[in-house]
Amino acid sequence: MIGARAIRVLILAGLLTLPLAAQHPVNGGNPPHQQSKTGAPRAPRLGDWLQAHKDLPPDQQEKLLENDPGFKHLTPQRQAELKERLRKFNNLPLKQRADAIRRMQYWDRLSPAQRKLVKDAHQQIQTLPVPRRLEVHKALRKLVRMSPDQRQQTFDSADFKNTFSDQEQTILKNLAGINSLAQNGSPEPH
Repeated sequence: MIGARAIRVLILAGLLTLPLAAQHPVNGGNPPHQQSKTGAPRAPRLGDWLQAHKDLPPDQQEKLLENDPGFKHLTPQRQAELKERLRKFNNLPLKQRADAIRRMQYWDRLSPAQRKLVKDAHQQIQTLPVPRRLEVHKALRKLVRMSPDQRQQTFDSADFKNTFSDQEQTILKNLAGINSLAQNGSPEPH
């Protein structure tokens, strides 16, 4: 589920879409997971760079980053920002790093429309009083574990309509299908 912390972690995404050709000279410059089923290269996915280099010591990661052709074309300011993000990432506990990579890969599977929906919903949630935010997050955690039919039954229930405002209902309906991706691995159409 995408929450406030996850959105902040996704800021690392700028680091993750760099070309990987410099680090993977085989397979036309793309690691095996970077090729489509037809063998054609595909665009790097969020989290791929970190996933591919997560086991390297931070100094080696930074060296690989500095040697990446995509990185070399960035402004010095942007290069410094990405290096700092990499350092911050490497200072996270192992579980948080794995969670961050998982969330980045989740984010990458979303369509641009779904990403906008998540960002907009996150902004709307931030306008809610803290107790309501907690209730919305609690309900969302339950909803994403449900099948689409169970979710629809919940949305149609009097209890749901009496518990949540119109704004909260819209947020929950919009996010529940998208966040079920974390449970089943593919976004639901909407």
